[in-house]
Amino acid sequence: MKVDDLLLLAQVHKAGSLSAASRDLAVPKATLSRRLTALETSVGARLFVPGASRLTLTELGEQLAERASRHHDDIAETLGWLASRDATPQGRLRVSVPAEFAMLVLADSFARFVRRYPKVELEVDTTPRRVDLFNEPYDVAVRVGPVDEPELVARRFMVLERGLFASPVYLQTRPAPQQPADLAEHDFVVLTQAKDANKRTLLNGAQRADIDLRGPLEANSIGLVLALTRAGGGIGSFPYGMVAPDLEAGTLVPVLPDWRYEPLDVHLLTASRRLMPAKTRAFIDHLFETKPDWARSGLLTGR
Repeated sequence: MKVDDLLLLAQVHKAGSLSAASRDLAVPKATLSRRLTALETSVGARLFVPGASRLTLTELGEQLAERASRHHDDIAETLGWLASRDATPQGRLRVSVPAEFAMLVLADSFARFVRRYPKVELEVDTTPRRVDLFNEPYDVAVRVGPVDEPELVARRFMVLERGLFASPVYLQTRPAPQQPADLAEHDFVVLTQAKDANKRTLLNGAQRADIDLRGPLEANSIGLVLALTRAGGGIGSFPYGMVAPDLEAGTLVPVLPDWRYEPLDVHLLTASRRLMPAKTRAFIDHLFETKPDWARSGLLTGR
């Protein structure tokens, strides 16, 4: 016995005739008659009174149609619920994002997102490892730097232009560098993760200059590196957008503003574009809509 044929019985009973049911369901009358005959055969009893002038169900047919009708209504309600769920962002949304990037760049967007979509529970995971979007319960991953996972869908979110900065307090103690070679006489606040790659290249158009990032202060948090640089501990290296508030407030100033590092791309990663839940689509759209001003076209340099 096919469940679909039971639901057809309920629809025919509700319509009152095969012709009316055929019109309502957009199914040929002959197809309906064949499937209802097959249902009778599988039940092993008559469901329709033979020879009646109009479609009349037997007692068993009435009982079966009423039961099937209840299931039909439940299914219709479930389909409506699914359609509503697809249209309305809701449920738990799990996002993997580097901790410092979340704190210094995306925190405001995250807070605005849950105010905008109160039915979504946003869980921000700042684990430093690369999560597996196919085998772990993550909806979106924010990746800073190159993406080497071709099986994932990557949308470029922003470009991080990176330069050198120092506090006016620090620059009161030493003359500001005028060219990259002058940096050898200065202290840097060093990010531990970059310690093994202290040799960096600065770019100024076609010009290149290799510099060494060395100094008495080192931290494994870029947020702490930023705080130490603000306090006058030395020259720090940051994306322009991360220090935009400091530049506006005057707590940091650019060092060698014409020189910068190779830009870093930031991507939003998902496992697939197909069957993307409404909550995930809404989150990605929201991040693009609330992208910081410095990350928009023409504002990347922080000048």
